[in-house]
Amino acid sequence: MTGNRLNNTGGNITFAEGKVGQAAQFDGESGLKLADGLITGDTYSVSMWLKPEQITEFTTSFFGAETSNNWISIVPKTGWGNTMVWSHNGDQWYDAVTDTTIPEGQWSHLTLTVQGGHAVFYINGVAKYTGDNFPNVFTSLDAEFGLGVNYWDTPFKGLMDEVRVYDGVAIPATEVQSLYQNPSGLTE
Repeated sequence: MTGNRLNNTGGNITFAEGKVGQAAQFDGESGLKLADGLITGDTYSVSMWLKPEQITEFTTSFFGAETSNNWISIVPKTGWGNTMVWSHNGDQWYDAVTDTTIPEGQWSHLTLTVQGGHAVFYINGVAKYTGDNFPNVFTSLDAEFGLGVNYWDTPFKGLMDEVRVYDGVAIPATEVQSLYQNPSGLTE
């Protein structure tokens, strides 16, 4: 657990009824630091269910940073008002903007796939952004990853469930649909 930034200590994460079983409950003052080096190249996928209690500008749900100047952030709402993926690589910004803002108090499924600079960002199984030249941020095993916190912004408040990170794999649209339609991933 972290306090209100990825690179500090403290914090309190509890659990509540989730999309599948129990979900992590973020209090808006804490986050979770994941293992370093989860993503090590320019091909990966990140998938998760979110149920925000409140949506504040630039609050991250998933954050990964090689350095404080090379990072990606899956953001429920930005200053432009839309759910998007935001990235910075050196001196360049990359905005994977959608036409949607996920609602408070409801579950939404978000998935980002990246393959060699080609990025697709899905909301509830629908591709809401597709673009090229997505920056290659993760070039070593040193990258840090977190849920609900980054180095700067207000922490996430709400529930997160079924977070999946795929290093070296850009899952296809059919798999995104499967994760959305069958959150547990279990077949009956």
